[in-house]
Amino acid sequence: MKPSAREFLRFFYWRLRSNRKDAAHMLALLPAFVLNAIRLVRRIHSSGDRRPKVAIALVEHMGDIVAAEPIARLARQRFPDAWICWIARAPYASLPASYPEVDHVVAVRCLTEWMLLRRLGLFDVVWDLHVNARMCPRCCIPQIKPGVLPDQQNYFDYGSLLDVQCLAAGLPRLADGPALTPPPAAVAAVDALALPPRFIAIHCVSNDTRKDWPADKWQELIARILAADPTVTVVEVGLRPMAVVPDNARQRSLCGTLSILETAEVIRRAALFIGIDSGPAHLANAVGTPGVILLGSYVGFRSYMPYSGGYAREETASIVRADGPAADLPVDAVLAAVMARGI
Repeated sequence: MKPSAREFLRFFYWRLRSNRKDAAHMLALLPAFVLNAIRLVRRIHSSGDRRPKVAIALVEHMGDIVAAEPIARLARQRFPDAWICWIARAPYASLPASYPEVDHVVAVRCLTEWMLLRRLGLFDVVWDLHVNARMCPRCCIPQIKPGVLPDQQNYFDYGSLLDVQCLAAGLPRLADGPALTPPPAAVAAVDALALPPRFIAIHCVSNDTRKDWPADKWQELIARILAADPTVTVVEVGLRPMAVVPDNARQRSLCGTLSILETAEVIRRAALFIGIDSGPAHLANAVGTPGVILLGSYVGFRSYMPYSGGYAREETASIVRADGPAADLPVDAVLAAVMARGI
């Protein structure tokens, strides 16, 4: 049985006293929690809305939230008349807000704030998609789930991210891949970029360097692609550039200039997406862009598959695997996969 709100706050207090380094973060989430709680209470109880209230909680990251999109569709199928609310951190809130089945998004500061909100008992149904013992790395308060569930150490042993999320919430495994349609505002913003008519989108830097491929290999791959096909341009997306050469007419960096949904629209327009295991790779899967994905061993998982749908079945993507880390993949193997995709 999970602790009550009062018991949780007592534990939070003692954790705060012992965690001086991140005390500012923990103190800041308390007023954010109160404000979100007030807004939710007003929304749920003051409007006279008697629909069932369903919460889907997955606070981060980009790829995880994209992979979980079929769960929003499942919620609408099961509860056609419900008010469906997704809980996510503010940097990722635009993603579930774009899912047609989601009525509202609560932007939280971290997983701990969601743990507090859940204890208010405002929702009729809660689907918490986090694995057992998941925690905010700054608060360091784990969310403990009883029973045999995927946890932080073994989650990829249970299948794709979608498989893991379903198991973590007590839901059946879903066969669907994610689907995402960038909204009109993102389409208009990308229209203004005047992208070339035919380009390859690449993403080179993940949130964990153990998934990445070296810059010199990216640059060699780009040079060989451009030499083989004089009609194509390479466009790099993501937060930080790694691969493209500045001042080259056939190479362009959009790194750090796009929102998540604008990134999705750029990838949607690409003839091909090439990337490592990252959020943009999940976007490519969701918008239906053919992909070449570089995977290697990762934190003890020698051969894992984060994707569902067309990318998992390798219908719309070619998965190029290394025996060790993705960094060990040779350029020739990646180039062969790119050429096999018709580029």
